[in-house]
Amino acid sequence: MNGGDFVIIKVEYSKEEQSEIIFHIELEKEDKINPSPKFSLNGKKCIFVIPDEVSFDEIHPDHLALVSILISHPFIGKRIVFPKAVSKEFSSKANSIITKYVVENIDEELQPWTSPVDSRPVLAFSGGADSTAALALMPENTAAVFLDRPLPKKPSWSIWKNFLRLMLRLKRGVSLYDKEAPHIACEKLTEFGYDVVKMETNLEYLRKPVGFPVDVANSAPAILLANHMKFDAVAFGTIMESAFGIGHEKFRNYPKSPHYKMWGTLFAAAGLPLLQVVSGVSEVGTSIINRDSSFGHIAHSCMRGKWMDPCRNCWKCFRKLLLDSVVNKEKMTDKELDELFKINEAKRFLSSFPIKHENVLTYSTSKYLELFELDIENNSMMSMLTKRVRGDVIEVDWMEKYFPMMFDLIPEKYREDIKTKLEKYLQPMSKEEQEFVLKWNLEPMLNDEIYQKLNTNFCKKLKNQ
Repeated sequence: MNGGDFVIIKVEYSKEEQSEIIFHIELEKEDKINPSPKFSLNGKKCIFVIPDEVSFDEIHPDHLALVSILISHPFIGKRIVFPKAVSKEFSSKANSIITKYVVENIDEELQPWTSPVDSRPVLAFSGGADSTAALALMPENTAAVFLDRPLPKKPSWSIWKNFLRLMLRLKRGVSLYDKEAPHIACEKLTEFGYDVVKMETNLEYLRKPVGFPVDVANSAPAILLANHMKFDAVAFGTIMESAFGIGHEKFRNYPKSPHYKMWGTLFAAAGLPLLQVVSGVSEVGTSIINRDSSFGHIAHSCMRGKWMDPCRNCWKCFRKLLLDSVVNKEKMTDKELDELFKINEAKRFLSSFPIKHENVLTYSTSKYLELFELDIENNSMMSMLTKRVRGDVIEVDWMEKYFPMMFDLIPEKYREDIKTKLEKYLQPMSKEEQEFVLKWNLEPMLNDEIYQKLNTNFCKKLKNQ
Protein backbone atom coordinates (compact mmCIF):
# COMPACT_ATOMS: atom_id res chain seq x y z
CA MET A 1 0.00 0.00 0.00
CA ASN A 2 1.50 3.32 -1.01
CA GLY A 3 1.39 6.28 1.42
CA GLY A 4 -1.70 8.08 2.68
CA ASP A 5 -3.62 7.52 5.89
CA PHE A 6 -6.02 4.60 5.80
CA VAL A 7 -8.32 2.44 7.89
CA ILE A 8 -7.97 -1.34 7.96
CA ILE A 9 -11.02 -3.26 9.14
CA LYS A 10 -10.34 -6.77 10.40
CA VAL A 11 -13.08 -9.12 11.51
CA GLU A 12 -13.15 -12.21 13.67
CA TYR A 13 -15.88 -14.65 14.59
CA SER A 14 -16.19 -16.13 18.05
CA LYS A 15 -18.60 -18.77 19.28
CA GLU A 16 -17.44 -19.40 22.83
CA GLU A 17 -20.17 -18.14 25.20
CA GLN A 18 -22.21 -16.54 22.41
CA SER A 19 -21.90 -15.99 18.67
CA GLU A 20 -20.03 -12.72 18.06
CA ILE A 21 -18.75 -10.88 15.02
CA ILE A 22 -15.98 -8.50 16.07
CA PHE A 23 -14.83 -5.67 13.80
CA HIS A 24 -11.39 -4.25 14.61
CA ILE A 25 -10.62 -0.72 13.41
CA GLU A 26 -6.95 -0.06 12.75
CA LEU A 27 -5.85 3.48 11.92
CA GLU A 28 -2.58 4.27 10.19
CA LYS A 29 -2.51 7.74 11.71
CA GLU A 30 -4.09 9.00 14.90
CA ASP A 31 -5.19 12.34 13.42
CA LYS A 32 -8.51 10.87 12.26
CA ILE A 33 -9.48 9.98 15.83
CA ASN A 34 -10.91 13.52 16.12
CA PRO A 35 -12.62 14.18 12.75
CA SER A 36 -14.86 16.87 14.26
CA PRO A 37 -14.94 19.15 17.31
CA LYS A 38 -18.27 17.48 18.14
CA PHE A 39 -17.12 13.86 18.42
CA SER A 40 -14.11 11.56 18.44
CA LEU A 41 -13.24 7.88 18.12
CA ASN A 42 -13.72 6.24 21.51
CA GLY A 43 -13.12 2.57 20.71
CA LYS A 44 -11.63 0.40 18.00
CA LYS A 45 -13.55 -2.82 18.54
CA CYS A 46 -17.18 -3.18 17.47
CA ILE A 47 -18.96 -6.35 18.61
CA PHE A 48 -22.23 -7.73 17.24
CA VAL A 49 -23.87 -10.63 19.09
CA ILE A 50 -25.57 -12.54 16.29
CA PRO A 51 -28.18 -15.32 16.58
CA ASP A 52 -26.57 -18.75 16.99
CA GLU A 53 -28.28 -20.06 13.87
CA VAL A 54 -26.54 -17.46 11.67
CA SER A 55 -23.31 -18.69 10.12
CA PHE A 56 -20.53 -16.14 9.72
CA ASP A 57 -19.59 -17.65 6.37
CA GLU A 58 -23.03 -16.93 4.93
CA ILE A 59 -22.59 -13.15 5.38
CA HIS A 60 -21.68 -11.71 1.99
CA PRO A 61 -18.37 -9.78 1.82
CA ASP A 62 -20.19 -6.75 0.39
CA HIS A 63 -22.38 -6.69 3.53
CA LEU A 64 -19.33 -6.88 5.78
CA ALA A 65 -17.91 -4.00 3.75
CA LEU A 66 -21.05 -1.88 4.09
CA VAL A 67 -21.08 -2.41 7.86
CA SER A 68 -17.36 -1.53 7.94
CA ILE A 69 -18.12 1.79 6.26
CA LEU A 70 -21.04 2.50 8.61
CA ILE A 71 -18.90 2.04 11.73
CA SER A 72 -15.78 3.85 10.50
CA HIS A 73 -16.77 6.41 7.84
CA PRO A 74 -15.93 9.61 9.79
CA PHE A 75 -12.51 8.24 10.81
CA ILE A 76 -11.25 7.16 7.37
CA GLY A 77 -8.46 9.18 5.79
CA LYS A 78 -7.69 8.28 2.19
CA ARG A 79 -8.57 4.61 1.89
CA ILE A 80 -10.30 1.71 3.59
CA VAL A 81 -9.27 -1.95 3.49
CA PHE A 82 -12.16 -4.35 4.14
CA PRO A 83 -12.05 -7.60 6.14
CA LYS A 84 -12.85 -9.56 2.97
CA ALA A 85 -12.37 -8.60 -0.66
CA VAL A 86 -15.55 -7.14 -2.16
CA SER A 87 -17.26 -7.58 -5.50
CA LYS A 88 -16.09 -5.46 -8.40
CA GLU A 89 -19.58 -3.97 -8.66
CA PHE A 90 -19.66 -2.86 -5.01
CA SER A 91 -16.18 -1.36 -5.26
CA SER A 92 -17.00 0.44 -8.50
CA LYS A 93 -20.20 1.99 -7.17
CA ALA A 94 -18.61 2.91 -3.83
CA ASN A 95 -15.67 4.61 -5.51
CA SER A 96 -18.02 6.46 -7.85
CA ILE A 97 -19.84 8.14 -4.96
CA ILE A 98 -17.30 8.39 -2.11
CA THR A 99 -14.92 11.29 -2.61
CA LYS A 100 -12.91 11.40 0.64
CA TYR A 101 -11.38 7.93 0.43
CA VAL A 102 -10.83 4.92 -1.84
CA VAL A 103 -12.38 1.47 -1.43
CA GLU A 104 -9.81 -1.26 -2.01
CA ASN A 105 -9.29 -5.08 -1.98
CA ILE A 106 -11.50 -6.35 -4.81
CA ASP A 107 -12.30 -9.96 -5.68
CA GLU A 108 -12.77 -9.95 -9.44
CA GLU A 109 -14.55 -13.32 -9.28
CA LEU A 110 -17.01 -12.49 -6.49
CA GLN A 111 -20.59 -12.02 -7.60
CA PRO A 112 -22.49 -9.10 -6.03
CA TRP A 113 -25.19 -10.11 -3.57
CA THR A 114 -28.72 -10.34 -4.93
CA SER A 115 -31.81 -11.05 -2.89
CA PRO A 116 -33.68 -14.33 -3.42
CA VAL A 117 -37.11 -14.53 -5.04
CA ASP A 118 -38.90 -14.90 -1.69
CA SER A 119 -37.16 -11.89 -0.13
CA ARG A 120 -38.74 -9.24 2.09
CA PRO A 121 -37.91 -5.82 3.57
CA VAL A 122 -36.43 -5.12 6.98
CA LEU A 123 -36.99 -2.14 9.26
CA ALA A 124 -34.19 -0.76 11.42
CA PHE A 125 -36.61 -0.57 14.34
CA SER A 126 -36.06 1.83 17.24
CA GLY A 127 -39.35 1.53 19.15
CA GLY A 128 -40.06 5.22 18.55
CA ALA A 129 -43.12 6.85 17.01
CA ASP A 130 -41.72 7.32 13.51
CA SER A 131 -40.27 3.81 13.35
CA THR A 132 -43.54 2.27 14.56
CA ALA A 133 -45.55 4.26 12.00
CA ALA A 134 -43.17 3.11 9.26
CA LEU A 135 -43.84 -0.53 10.14
CA ALA A 136 -47.60 0.04 9.89
CA LEU A 137 -47.13 0.95 6.21
CA MET A 138 -44.91 -1.99 5.28
CA PRO A 139 -45.74 -5.54 4.14
CA GLU A 140 -46.87 -7.98 6.83
CA ASN A 141 -43.76 -10.14 6.32
CA THR A 142 -41.43 -7.23 7.17
CA ALA A 143 -38.81 -8.10 9.77
CA ALA A 144 -37.96 -5.61 12.53
CA VAL A 145 -34.35 -5.58 13.74
CA PHE A 146 -33.59 -3.62 16.89
CA LEU A 147 -30.05 -2.42 17.65
CA ASP A 148 -29.67 -3.25 21.33
CA ARG A 149 -27.14 -1.01 23.03
CA PRO A 150 -25.66 -2.68 26.15
CA LEU A 151 -25.93 -0.49 29.22
CA PRO A 152 -22.82 0.27 31.31
CA LYS A 153 -22.62 -1.37 34.70
CA LYS A 154 -24.10 0.78 37.47
CA PRO A 155 -21.57 2.32 39.84
CA SER A 156 -21.60 1.73 43.58
CA TRP A 157 -24.29 3.54 45.54
CA SER A 158 -21.79 6.02 47.05
CA ILE A 159 -20.51 7.03 43.60
CA TRP A 160 -24.07 7.22 42.24
CA LYS A 161 -25.19 9.35 45.19
CA ASN A 162 -22.34 11.82 44.66
CA PHE A 163 -23.21 11.98 40.96
CA LEU A 164 -26.83 12.78 41.78
CA ARG A 165 -25.75 15.55 44.13
CA LEU A 166 -23.51 17.04 41.45
CA MET A 167 -26.31 17.02 38.89
CA LEU A 168 -28.68 18.71 41.34
CA ARG A 169 -26.06 21.34 42.14
CA LEU A 170 -25.63 22.02 38.44
CA LYS A 171 -29.43 22.03 38.01
CA ARG A 172 -29.21 19.27 35.43
CA GLY A 173 -31.73 16.48 35.13
CA VAL A 174 -30.31 13.02 35.63
CA SER A 175 -31.37 11.05 32.59
CA LEU A 176 -30.11 7.69 31.40
CA TYR A 177 -31.07 5.59 28.41
CA ASP A 178 -33.59 2.97 29.49
CA LYS A 179 -34.22 -0.10 27.32
CA GLU A 180 -37.40 -1.31 29.01
CA ALA A 181 -39.85 0.40 26.65
CA PRO A 182 -38.25 -0.61 23.31
CA HIS A 183 -37.72 -4.16 24.59
CA ILE A 184 -41.39 -4.47 25.51
CA ALA A 185 -42.32 -2.92 22.14
CA CYS A 186 -40.30 -5.69 20.44
CA GLU A 187 -42.15 -8.30 22.49
CA LYS A 188 -45.51 -6.76 21.56
CA LEU A 189 -44.63 -6.80 17.85
CA THR A 190 -43.79 -10.49 18.16
CA GLU A 191 -47.28 -11.02 19.60
CA PHE A 192 -48.68 -9.22 16.55
CA GLY A 193 -46.92 -11.81 14.38
CA TYR A 194 -43.85 -9.85 13.29
CA ASP A 195 -40.41 -11.41 12.96
CA VAL A 196 -38.35 -9.38 15.46
CA VAL A 197 -34.64 -9.65 16.25
CA LYS A 198 -32.79 -7.76 18.97
CA MET A 199 -29.06 -7.68 18.29
CA GLU A 200 -26.75 -6.48 21.03
CA THR A 201 -23.84 -4.34 19.84
CA ASN A 202 -21.52 -1.72 21.32
CA LEU A 203 -21.57 0.23 18.04
CA GLU A 204 -22.75 3.47 19.69
CA TYR A 205 -19.77 3.40 22.07
CA LEU A 206 -17.31 3.62 19.18
CA ARG A 207 -17.60 7.38 19.33
CA LYS A 208 -17.56 9.93 22.08
CA PRO A 209 -20.11 11.18 22.98
CA VAL A 210 -22.17 8.01 22.63
CA GLY A 211 -24.01 7.84 19.33
CA PHE A 212 -23.87 6.53 15.78
CA PRO A 213 -20.80 7.27 13.62
CA VAL A 214 -23.28 7.99 10.79
CA ASP A 215 -27.04 8.32 11.06
CA VAL A 216 -27.85 5.15 9.09
CA ALA A 217 -25.50 2.97 11.18
CA ASN A 218 -28.45 1.65 13.21
CA SER A 219 -29.11 -0.63 10.22
CA ALA A 220 -25.83 -2.53 10.69
CA PRO A 221 -27.48 -5.49 12.53
CA ALA A 222 -30.06 -5.84 9.75
CA ILE A 223 -27.35 -5.84 7.09
CA LEU A 224 -25.46 -8.66 8.84
CA LEU A 225 -28.69 -10.71 8.82
CA ALA A 226 -29.67 -9.88 5.24
CA ASN A 227 -28.58 -13.12 3.58
CA HIS A 228 -29.80 -15.39 6.37
CA MET A 229 -33.21 -13.71 6.70
CA LYS A 230 -33.65 -12.91 3.00
CA PHE A 231 -33.91 -9.12 3.07
CA ASP A 232 -34.12 -7.03 -0.09
CA ALA A 233 -34.51 -3.46 1.22
CA VAL A 234 -33.73 -1.56 4.43
CA ALA A 235 -36.30 0.83 5.89
CA PHE A 236 -35.88 3.60 8.46
CA GLY A 237 -38.22 5.88 10.38
CA THR A 238 -36.86 8.96 8.56
CA ILE A 239 -39.67 11.55 8.47
CA MET A 240 -40.29 14.57 6.24
CA GLU A 241 -38.62 16.98 8.65
CA SER A 242 -35.36 15.04 8.45
CA ALA A 243 -35.54 14.03 4.78
CA PHE A 244 -36.85 17.20 3.14
CA GLY A 245 -35.74 19.78 5.69
CA ILE A 246 -39.24 20.93 6.63
CA GLY A 247 -39.08 22.74 9.95
CA HIS A 248 -35.46 23.65 9.24
CA GLU A 249 -34.29 26.75 7.40
CA LYS A 250 -34.86 25.58 3.81
CA PHE A 251 -36.44 22.79 1.81
CA ARG A 252 -34.01 20.04 0.80
CA ASN A 253 -34.54 18.02 -2.36
CA TYR A 254 -33.63 14.81 -0.59
CA PRO A 255 -33.58 12.44 -3.62
CA LYS A 256 -30.84 14.67 -5.08
CA SER A 257 -29.07 15.41 -1.81
CA PRO A 258 -25.46 14.27 -1.13
CA HIS A 259 -26.73 12.20 1.82
CA TYR A 260 -29.16 10.16 -0.26
CA LYS A 261 -26.83 9.90 -3.24
CA MET A 262 -24.08 8.45 -1.08
CA TRP A 263 -25.97 6.11 1.24
CA GLY A 264 -28.62 5.23 -1.32
CA THR A 265 -25.85 4.20 -3.74
CA LEU A 266 -23.92 2.18 -1.13
CA PHE A 267 -26.97 0.30 0.16
CA ALA A 268 -28.15 -0.43 -3.39
CA ALA A 269 -24.63 -1.61 -4.30
CA ALA A 270 -24.95 -4.18 -1.51
CA GLY A 271 -28.31 -5.32 -2.91
CA LEU A 272 -30.24 -3.59 -0.11
CA PRO A 273 -31.79 -0.37 -1.44
CA LEU A 274 -33.09 2.18 1.04
CA LEU A 275 -36.82 2.15 1.74
CA GLN A 276 -37.69 5.58 3.15
CA VAL A 277 -41.28 4.69 3.88
CA VAL A 278 -42.27 7.78 5.94
CA SER A 279 -39.97 10.32 4.32
CA GLY A 280 -42.96 12.29 3.01
CA VAL A 281 -44.83 12.10 6.31
CA SER A 282 -44.38 14.73 8.99
CA GLU A 283 -44.08 14.04 12.70
CA VAL A 284 -47.73 15.04 12.81
CA GLY A 285 -48.57 12.35 10.27
CA THR A 286 -46.71 9.58 12.10
CA SER A 287 -48.62 10.52 15.27
CA ILE A 288 -51.90 10.17 13.37
CA ILE A 289 -50.82 6.80 11.93
CA ASN A 290 -49.92 5.52 15.40
CA ARG A 291 -53.18 6.79 16.82
CA ASP A 292 -55.17 4.84 14.24
CA SER A 293 -53.07 1.71 13.55
CA SER A 294 -53.56 -1.58 15.38
CA PHE A 295 -50.22 -1.46 17.18
CA GLY A 296 -49.41 2.27 17.20
CA HIS A 297 -49.91 2.38 20.96
CA ILE A 298 -46.58 0.59 21.49
CA ALA A 299 -44.62 3.58 20.14
CA HIS A 300 -42.37 5.13 22.76
CA SER A 301 -40.20 8.06 21.65
CA CYS A 302 -38.75 8.87 25.08
CA MET A 303 -35.41 7.07 25.52
CA ARG A 304 -35.35 7.61 29.27
CA GLY A 305 -38.74 6.65 30.60
CA LYS A 306 -40.32 3.31 31.38
CA TRP A 307 -42.96 1.43 29.39
CA MET A 308 -46.02 3.67 29.01
CA ASP A 309 -44.39 6.12 31.40
CA PRO A 310 -42.23 8.72 29.57
CA CYS A 311 -39.73 10.71 31.63
CA ARG A 312 -41.47 14.06 30.97
CA ASN A 313 -38.05 15.63 31.34
CA CYS A 314 -36.59 15.69 27.81
CA TRP A 315 -37.02 17.53 24.51
CA LYS A 316 -38.80 14.60 22.87
CA CYS A 317 -41.32 14.46 25.70
CA PHE A 318 -41.99 18.18 25.32
CA ARG A 319 -42.68 17.83 21.59
CA LYS A 320 -44.56 14.54 21.71
CA LEU A 321 -46.77 15.31 24.72
CA LEU A 322 -47.84 18.61 23.20
CA LEU A 323 -48.45 17.02 19.80
CA ASP A 324 -50.35 14.06 21.26
CA SER A 325 -52.56 16.50 23.13
CA VAL A 326 -53.88 18.06 19.91
CA VAL A 327 -53.84 14.87 17.79
CA ASN A 328 -55.92 13.07 20.42
CA LYS A 329 -57.91 16.24 21.26
CA GLU A 330 -57.08 15.95 24.95
CA LYS A 331 -56.40 19.31 26.56
CA MET A 332 -53.48 19.54 28.96
CA THR A 333 -54.03 21.22 32.30
CA ASP A 334 -52.36 24.56 32.98
CA LYS A 335 -50.09 22.79 35.46
CA GLU A 336 -49.04 20.20 32.85
CA LEU A 337 -48.24 22.96 30.37
CA ASP A 338 -46.22 24.86 32.97
CA GLU A 339 -44.23 21.72 33.77
CA LEU A 340 -43.37 21.24 30.11
CA PHE A 341 -41.76 24.67 29.92
CA LYS A 342 -39.62 23.87 32.96
CA ILE A 343 -37.83 20.99 31.22
CA ASN A 344 -34.19 22.07 31.00
CA GLU A 345 -33.41 20.19 27.80
CA ALA A 346 -36.55 21.56 26.15
CA LYS A 347 -35.58 25.09 27.18
CA ARG A 348 -32.26 24.70 25.38
CA PHE A 349 -33.97 23.61 22.17
CA LEU A 350 -36.73 26.20 22.42
CA SER A 351 -34.13 28.96 22.77
CA SER A 352 -32.84 28.23 19.26
CA PHE A 353 -33.89 30.42 16.36
CA PRO A 354 -35.25 28.57 14.45
CA ILE A 355 -36.22 25.67 16.70
CA LYS A 356 -35.46 22.14 15.50
CA HIS A 357 -38.60 20.73 13.79
CA GLU A 358 -40.23 24.12 14.28
CA ASN A 359 -43.10 23.19 11.96
CA VAL A 360 -44.28 20.55 14.45
CA LEU A 361 -44.54 23.20 17.17
CA THR A 362 -46.35 25.44 14.69
CA TYR A 363 -48.90 22.66 14.16
CA SER A 364 -49.27 21.88 17.86
CA THR A 365 -49.74 25.50 18.91
CA SER A 366 -52.08 26.27 16.01
CA LYS A 367 -54.30 23.31 16.84
CA TYR A 368 -54.12 24.07 20.56
CA LEU A 369 -55.35 27.57 19.79
CA GLU A 370 -58.14 26.20 17.59
CA LEU A 371 -59.26 23.28 19.78
CA PHE A 372 -58.86 24.66 23.27
CA GLU A 373 -59.44 28.39 22.79
CA LEU A 374 -56.04 29.45 24.06
CA ASP A 375 -55.91 33.12 25.02
CA ILE A 376 -53.22 34.32 22.61
CA GLU A 377 -52.77 37.62 24.47
CA ASN A 378 -52.40 36.39 28.06
CA ASN A 379 -48.59 36.37 27.95
CA SER A 380 -48.37 32.73 29.07
CA MET A 381 -45.49 30.59 27.81
CA MET A 382 -47.88 28.72 25.54
CA SER A 383 -49.30 31.88 23.99
CA MET A 384 -45.80 33.34 23.56
CA LEU A 385 -44.59 30.12 21.90
CA THR A 386 -47.63 30.17 19.61
CA LYS A 387 -46.77 33.64 18.33
CA ARG A 388 -43.05 32.88 18.16
CA VAL A 389 -43.55 29.81 15.88
CA ARG A 390 -46.41 31.46 13.94
CA GLY A 391 -49.06 29.05 15.17
CA ASP A 392 -51.46 31.98 15.08
CA VAL A 393 -50.95 32.82 11.40
CA ILE A 394 -49.87 29.73 9.39
CA GLU A 395 -52.21 27.14 7.86
CA VAL A 396 -51.08 23.74 9.14
CA ASP A 397 -53.49 21.09 7.81
CA TRP A 398 -50.97 20.08 5.12
CA MET A 399 -48.97 18.32 7.86
CA GLU A 400 -51.86 15.86 8.23
CA LYS A 401 -51.20 14.68 4.66
CA TYR A 402 -48.27 13.09 2.82
CA PHE A 403 -45.80 14.61 0.35
CA PRO A 404 -45.95 12.52 -2.87
CA MET A 405 -42.26 13.05 -3.74
CA MET A 406 -41.58 10.42 -1.06
CA PHE A 407 -42.30 7.67 -3.59
CA ASP A 408 -39.06 8.55 -5.39
CA LEU A 409 -37.39 7.03 -2.31
CA ILE A 410 -39.30 3.74 -2.32
CA PRO A 411 -38.28 0.76 -4.50
CA GLU A 412 -40.87 0.09 -7.21
CA LYS A 413 -41.57 -3.39 -5.79
CA TYR A 414 -43.15 -1.87 -2.68
CA ARG A 415 -44.55 1.42 -3.97
CA GLU A 416 -48.17 0.47 -4.65
CA ASP A 417 -48.66 -1.54 -1.47
CA ILE A 418 -47.23 1.21 0.71
CA LYS A 419 -49.33 3.86 -1.03
CA THR A 420 -52.50 1.82 -0.43
CA LYS A 421 -51.71 1.41 3.26
CA LEU A 422 -50.63 5.02 3.69
CA GLU A 423 -53.91 6.33 2.28
CA LYS A 424 -55.83 4.48 4.97
CA TYR A 425 -54.40 7.08 7.35
CA LEU A 426 -53.38 10.14 5.31
CA GLN A 427 -54.30 11.71 2.00
CA PRO A 428 -51.84 13.27 -0.48
CA MET A 429 -51.15 16.98 -0.30
CA SER A 430 -52.88 19.16 -2.86
CA LYS A 431 -50.77 20.81 -5.59
CA GLU A 432 -50.89 24.06 -3.65
CA GLU A 433 -49.74 22.34 -0.46
CA GLN A 434 -46.93 20.58 -2.30
CA GLU A 435 -45.83 23.93 -3.68
CA PHE A 436 -45.82 25.34 -0.16
CA VAL A 437 -43.49 22.52 0.92
CA LEU A 438 -41.22 22.96 -2.10
CA LYS A 439 -40.86 26.66 -1.28
CA TRP A 440 -40.30 26.09 2.46
CA ASN A 441 -37.93 28.81 3.66
CA LEU A 442 -37.60 30.24 7.17
CA GLU A 443 -35.16 32.99 6.20
CA PRO A 444 -37.82 35.73 5.80
CA MET A 445 -39.07 34.95 9.32
CA LEU A 446 -35.55 34.83 10.75
CA ASN A 447 -34.78 38.24 9.24
CA ASP A 448 -38.05 39.79 10.36
CA GLU A 449 -37.59 42.21 13.28
CA ILE A 450 -41.03 41.32 14.65
CA TYR A 451 -40.10 37.63 15.03
CA GLN A 452 -36.64 38.49 16.28
CA LYS A 453 -38.27 40.51 19.05
CA LEU A 454 -40.81 37.76 19.77
CA ASN A 455 -37.92 35.31 20.07
CA THR A 456 -36.00 37.60 22.45
CA ASN A 457 -39.02 38.11 24.71
CA PHE A 458 -39.91 34.41 24.65
CA CYS A 459 -36.36 33.36 25.56
CA LYS A 460 -36.19 35.86 28.41
CA LYS A 461 -39.36 34.54 29.98
CA LEU A 462 -38.39 30.93 29.29
CA LYS A 463 -35.10 31.39 31.12
CA ASN A 464 -36.96 32.25 34.30
CA GLN A 465 -39.21 29.20 34.27
